[in-house]
Amino acid sequence: MRIRTTAALIAALGMALVGTGPASAEVTSAHDGADATASLNDMLGIRVDHGAERVTVRIRFTDLRRSSTAGPASIAIFLDTRGDRRGPEYRLGSGLQSGTDFQLMRARDWKPVGAPKTCPHDVDLQFARDRLVFTVARGCVGDPDRVRAGARMTDLFDGSHPVIDWIKKRRGWTARVVSD
Repeated sequence: MRIRTTAALIAALGMALVGTGPASAEVTSAHDGADATASLNDMLGIRVDHGAERVTVRIRFTDLRRSSTAGPASIAIFLDTRGDRRGPEYRLGSGLQSGTDFQLMRARDWKPVGAPKTCPHDVDLQFARDRLVFTVARGCVGDPDRVRAGARMTDLFDGSHPVIDWIKKRRGWTARVVSD
């Protein structure tokens, strides 16, 4: 009886330590809800994985399509890597249809500045899953200890009335994520 109790206590202690260690703090997500229903590209949620080698941002959409007769749509993903400064330090810009290009740049006042970054980063538009996956090497964004992400989708179906969708709220952020 005593052996089982001791083993159960050790197992419970081990589970508590695993649950509170850095590994539990390396992922965050935020739900956005259906708030840009005039667009097929309404963002529904975002997930940020901050690993030892890379930062991965996944964004879910209502209906991501390879091509659109409804006009072009784009995404701007913002990374905040320094808690001591306001706003993002990096901005990824990409189209949301097949064949579009993307650029990662430094950011100041939410706008891209300087030349595009040439370090390892990628955008994968997963149309069958209605998802975009952006990955970037940590060294490409200053090897931060903590990072948070924000995103803005712009749909130009009607150029005079573009649909703009921010994750959570205008210039909204996920929680900060600590690397493992």
